[in-house]
Amino acid sequence: MRNTLRTSLVLLAAFTAGCAGLTDLARSAFQEPKLSFRSASVQSLDLEGATVALLFDLSNPNGFGLELARAGWQVEVESTRIASGDMPGGLTIPANGTAPVSLPVRVRFADVPGIVALFGRGNGELPYRVSGSIGVRTPLGVLDLPVSHSDRLRLPQLPRFGVESLAVRSVSFGSVALAVRLRVTNPNGFALPAGALDTVIAIGGASVAHTEGARLQAVPGSSSATVEIPVKVDLAAAGRAASQLVQGGEVDVHLQGKADVAGLPVPLDVQARVPARR
Repeated sequence: MRNTLRTSLVLLAAFTAGCAGLTDLARSAFQEPKLSFRSASVQSLDLEGATVALLFDLSNPNGFGLELARAGWQVEVESTRIASGDMPGGLTIPANGTAPVSLPVRVRFADVPGIVALFGRGNGELPYRVSGSIGVRTPLGVLDLPVSHSDRLRLPQLPRFGVESLAVRSVSFGSVALAVRLRVTNPNGFALPAGALDTVIAIGGASVAHTEGARLQAVPGSSSATVEIPVKVDLAAAGRAASQLVQGGEVDVHLQGKADVAGLPVPLDVQARVPARR
């Protein structure tokens, strides 16, 4: 009985040592795959955000194929994480070969702190950093390779606004109905989505109306459109500008507030001296 037990223990020890030896042998024979950055390209860009495709080359120096197990990343702007993403595995890296790995990174401008101020600089750029890992399934388990890339993303331009004209629709005792025409110019090659306007309208230096949610129509790329804002003005509140409104003279028009475009609060502060035409 003792001899049998001793023999079993010896065999178990030999088996364990053999397995450890095989593992060490496999580890010494396995060569770690390499991940290298190839390029970054902007796939889409509008006022809502940008999609950047990061392309990496995943090289396998071993004589057998490997498989991509997973990939995950996060995007940071000025040390603030604004987005994250992942993708499933399944990609095969051939033996002694290289396979491309593309990570589609989405940056939403509304999630970037202070983005409107960056837009306001004109021809601004947004510095960003992508970090994460790509997991490769190997005979020794899943091996995570670090991903790190920093770059700058050129920002699109905000729409421009200007007072185009002032039309008198009707005049009644004590009030006048107006239509303030606002010109919206889209300097970008892509279409400007529909939005809304929240403004305080002043005529002749006196605040006469406050509009909320006035519709801002979509504007095609590299084009402009006119937004008409209906306003009913109390002539007593208009002060010295009242007679010019009734007689069709020139008045100072000032719009101040914001335009909600693609989720961005675009500052609105425009003024002009225009005739009150019927």
